[in-house]
Amino acid sequence: MTEPDAARATSGQVTRYLCVAARTDENFANRVLNGVFAGDLRATAPSVGFDLRPVVLHCLAARRQWYLRDLALVVCVVIALVVSLLWTVLSLLVIAALAGTVRRPGGRGRTWPVVPALLMVAIPVLLAVLISGLTPSGGDPEAVGLPGWLTGVPWLGLPVVLVMYGALAWDVLTTRQVVIGELARSRFRPEAAPRPREEWVAPILGAIEATQYGNVTPYSGFTPFLGYGTAMVGWAFALPTSRRGRTDPGEVVEIDVGELIEHVRNRLVALGQAGEGSGEPLEGLHITDRIFVSGEALGSRFLPRRDLPPRQNLTPEEIREIAGQPNGSARYFLCAEVRSWGEEMVASTFLHFSTDGRLLYFQCDRAILGPVWSQYHHVDRLTDTPVPGQIGRMLLSSAARLPSLVAGAPGRVLRVGLAGIRHRARLERNRHLAGEDLGYDYGARFSVRQMAEDAVSHNYFQNTDVHKHLKIVERHVLTAVLDFLDEHEVDTTEFANRQMVILNQGIVQTGGVSHVGNQAVGLGATATQTTTTVPPRNSQETANAG
Repeated sequence: MTEPDAARATSGQVTRYLCVAARTDENFANRVLNGVFAGDLRATAPSVGFDLRPVVLHCLAARRQWYLRDLALVVCVVIALVVSLLWTVLSLLVIAALAGTVRRPGGRGRTWPVVPALLMVAIPVLLAVLISGLTPSGGDPEAVGLPGWLTGVPWLGLPVVLVMYGALAWDVLTTRQVVIGELARSRFRPEAAPRPREEWVAPILGAIEATQYGNVTPYSGFTPFLGYGTAMVGWAFALPTSRRGRTDPGEVVEIDVGELIEHVRNRLVALGQAGEGSGEPLEGLHITDRIFVSGEALGSRFLPRRDLPPRQNLTPEEIREIAGQPNGSARYFLCAEVRSWGEEMVASTFLHFSTDGRLLYFQCDRAILGPVWSQYHHVDRLTDTPVPGQIGRMLLSSAARLPSLVAGAPGRVLRVGLAGIRHRARLERNRHLAGEDLGYDYGARFSVRQMAEDAVSHNYFQNTDVHKHLKIVERHVLTAVLDFLDEHEVDTTEFANRQMVILNQGIVQTGGVSHVGNQAVGLGATATQTTTTVPPRNSQETANAG
């Protein structure tokens, strides 16, 4: 499969989990929105195995929901400042301490130890008793040095906190309803994501749609393979293209890099198709052409205007031109992605070929993208009808977040309310900087998919499968290159030797010194390690040994 439409059509499962993350994880949603709407001119990282647009739309919808919750909290804070600030704070501490001893749903986070929680309850209660005891019977708190607005009416503190908790409970229950009703496995439809209400968002979403499946990655920093996961050890070598059985020692074969790329591509396409080649087809194989270019060194081909983001879609003719004559910071790679385990595991192989007429340079880089964080899989364990106690535990555990939510509500309301103005101001500032700074970095900086990647695999065989897929692709690529060189009468003796080392060890060393223990290369080979004691050569070595 080589078309972007194929990648878009098979990206439902990972997209669904990322939409769940957008709805349930405020930190994730805010990081996505801050990255997408940063107000800069940076490129969009490739969407490997998912569709970014519905994820962003669910982040926006979740932010609107949280904005309403925070508005209610701000109103309650204003009321508390007027009627009963001290008692509101004390009630918040008591409720948070009691709720903190309840286990979180899904196992995320830690419960508070019982003893510190009891202390957090006891301290506000003792403080309340002390204040009540010091306050004269007339009820004037200023008689003991406390301003009247600080204590206010004691019995109003708890109702204010209950209203705050009501706003939080509405948010929790609404999120659960959306997750079950729209993001469950049987109900999820990416095209049904909520529509944005902000006018300034539409152009950015259009740019995402046009670039997330493009064939150019302007990257920021050192590593170009942003969005593809953790980089694995690759290999590269330069092979003389001497003619087989030559009489003239200087006789070489001219290699057309374009023909070699097409030959390797056809072999990989056959690997992913039923009835082609030998054995079963490799399911989940996607073959794409991609250009990687540094965001700080974009030429006019990639950056027609400095006040706009770079181009991320090139024509086939432009790609062939870069592949045939690689120079500067732009490099062509033939990318082979193998997606497995519901497309959560992705094994990517990046192949680059070039020649100077006498040498064929062959580079292979690899990356592995791990599963989506296990917390976001919790949606698959939810039922339409909650099990006994599930809603209660959910509401109680959410109460532990209430003090921190109340404290940060005014700042969040301001940030969301001024989001459009802040975005336009940053965009104008960055356009001005880009016009003056010829080294302005247009490269993509963050990948939504990698942000949600779990640190560990969820199943032992996920690891074995991705490494197996890398090896399968590697073997077919090497065989394809060997066949191509044989067809063009190139002496492949050196290539065959290096191929054996790659397949057995995965490393080609072209210089330096290495120390290798027992090693066997080749079919039926064995290796035995022998330890020999070498005596010191002089008295200084004897002293060092002692």
